[in-house]
Order: sequence, then structure tokens, then C-alpha cells
Amino acid sequence: MSDISFLRQTRSVHILGAGLNQDRPAHKAFHDMRGRGYRMIPVHPRDAGSTIEGMPIVPHPWASEEPELFVMFLSPVRTIALLRKWVIAGRHIPFIWLQPGAESEDAIDLLRDADIPYSTGRCWVVTALENDISCEDPLPRLPWALQTTSTDGDGCSVWRYFTAGSDFLLEEPLEWVGDVMDLQTSNEQIPRYVRSLMEEGETLEDTAQRLA
Repeated sequence: MSDISFLRQTRSVHILGAGLNQDRPAHKAFHDMRGRGYRMIPVHPRDAGSTIEGMPIVPHPWASEEPELFVMFLSPVRTIALLRKWVIAGRHIPFIWLQPGAESEDAIDLLRDADIPYSTGRCWVVTALENDISCEDPLPRLPWALQTTSTDGDGCSVWRYFTAGSDFLLEEPLEWVGDVMDLQTSNEQIPRYVRSLMEEGETLEDTAQRLA
């Protein structure tokens, strides 16, 4: 993939492998790409519910049915396993950026056979910085919310609302996490339920804040 101009129109970027370990390249990408205008969504099943740079870590990248770009900071084994899983599930797989160290012949063959656009052999962060690429139509920083299971033994769920850029370290069992865009677009049960609770004259952000 030689034409990288699409990166200027991309607004949301899922960073797979971005967790709380600050030494990992996926985590460092959030610092390196700060100020480039992207809505960067960290994806890490184990660390989901906590934050990087005020962005909630999500357990998977499918809150939206139409994601734009997945940057794979994963091992080749993990990368091909996820790609196969998504293809079998019939997911609408977006542009896949295989970071150095994530590539394999199997992954490239699968992407080609499935006609999924991809890049390999270069780093997304380095490419953006060297070519001075930023999002031309950036989204504002968005509030976010999460739902956890109460730890007092009553079996209840706890809903929390956070203003944009708020940091948080999760200590309870996670049920759902995402920003207000995820809350608006996700077909998962909890976002659909929250949307059903909107009252007349409320925005979804109002509802999320009222429920907290």
C-alpha cells in the first residue's frame, strides 16, 4: 500500500495491543501521536476499563460495526488468530496496518484472499510523523462511561460517567466500557439499554451522566 493519503481522512484508529504496560510500543504510540487529531482507541482485553492518556481501553474493537483502521501491535500468532476469527464471523474488517513484528505470510495471504486493504513493512507512527500526517477533520475529545459488577456481593451493576480525558484505573469486574460514540453506535446489550433510557429532550451524553 503506497498511497497513505487516506490517513488524513481517518478519524478513529483502534490500537490493538495497547494496554497499561508503558514500555510497550503500542502504549508509547499514544504519546508519540498526541496532537495529531486522531480518536485513538486502545484495545487490550486484560487491561480494558482503565485508560491511556484519558482514553478508555476497550476489550475488543467492535463497538462500531464500521471501524476505520486497525493498527496491529500484536504477535504474528495473535494477529492471524484474530484475522481468521473476524473473517469467519463475517465482520466488516477495515484497513489493517501490520506493525513490524505483527506480519506473517499467513496473515498477508489471508488479507489478500479476503480482499482486505492492508499495509506491511512499516510503522504507522513513523509513517505519520515522517510525512507530517494528521487527521484533517478531528473529533473532539469525548466523555466516556463504563459499567462494572459490584464487588459487595449484591450482584448489582455500577454505571460510571467520566468527562473527556479523565484517567481511571479499573479494579472491579468489567461489564462494558466505551466513549459516547461507542455508546451511540454499539449493538451490544448495555449501550442499547442505555439508549432506551433516553428521556425527551436529552442527549445520549445527558442520559449517561444522569444514570451515573
